[in-house]
Amino acid sequence: MKKLLGAVVGLVMALSLLQTAQAKTIQVSALEDFNTANPPAVLHVQMNANTRLDYDLMLFQGYQVTGKIVPANGTFAFVPSSYVNFQEEKLPINKEYAAYYKGGNGIIRQNQPFLLVFPDNGADTFQYYVPSSSDINK
Repeated sequence: MKKLLGAVVGLVMALSLLQTAQAKTIQVSALEDFNTANPPAVLHVQMNANTRLDYDLMLFQGYQVTGKIVPANGTFAFVPSSYVNFQEEKLPINKEYAAYYKGGNGIIRQNQPFLLVFPDNGADTFQYYVPSSSDINK
């Protein structure tokens, strides 16, 4: 009986890990009012958390992101097209990373947080170089 219970618990944990690996739900804040049932063609948001879209692109908390809106299955997808970094440089986003709106229909007010579900593009496989004391003494 203990083995069966352990197997069920292990299966549930494995499924929950698989589900979290498939998408990243990120909180953003609207930079203008909009209606989720009829969103504008272009939307501006501010990132409320660091989000790595791929190996080369990290959107940090506080970045302002501009994206186009694409209707999708009764909701909408936000496709980031550019962002403004901390040095106030506007930089393009060349790949398409569709993030789907998560929430109910209604009006989102300026500075109101809401959720976007970004695709998970795999685990970060790169490594940071941390010098050791032997590297410093050379």
